[in-house]
Amino acid sequence: MKKIALFFLLMVIVACSSESLSVKQATNLIKTHTEKYPYFEKTTLQLGEQKYSVRKDSAEITVLRNLASQDLISLKTISSRKKLLSKDSVLVVNIGLTTKAADFVIDQKKNKAQVKTYLFTIQENSDVQLELNSKTKATASAKLIKTTTPFAGLSKDKNLNSTFITQKFVLKYNKETGWFVAR
Repeated sequence: MKKIALFFLLMVIVACSSESLSVKQATNLIKTHTEKYPYFEKTTLQLGEQKYSVRKDSAEITVLRNLASQDLISLKTISSRKKLLSKDSVLVVNIGLTTKAADFVIDQKKNKAQVKTYLFTIQENSDVQLELNSKTKATASAKLIKTTTPFAGLSKDKNLNSTFITQKFVLKYNKETGWFVAR
């Protein structure tokens, strides 16, 4: 009788081992993955001397002045002149990045920088949809909430009618490390 009870106890322990994946485990794996490898949208910001038409590029000039007022970029007016036989004016400015913009800069070259426009983080108390494909592979779908950065005005929103995206994550199991997000 003791052997049968011990056998059933051993079967329960094996069935509840770390190889099985729960929704809560998958949610925690996705949270740590998105913190380590953040999801974002990006755009390119031209640096150095740039020419803008005051009427045609008024929205972009407004965004640049707003970024300068937040001390994220330096914006120096080099010249402003009226176009010949036109109602529009040409504004020549010099754009540079400040140290406050470092958190938003992905890649920087001499005359351009890639900056983050929208950040995506996993929704609190998210309903993660989990699909176990096999004993060592699973697919999880999670909702990522979109938050804007100060540079969001420089690009068009790819998901204009939504405040979140649904992202699929592939989870794999390794005997040494356990479950992890593959991509």
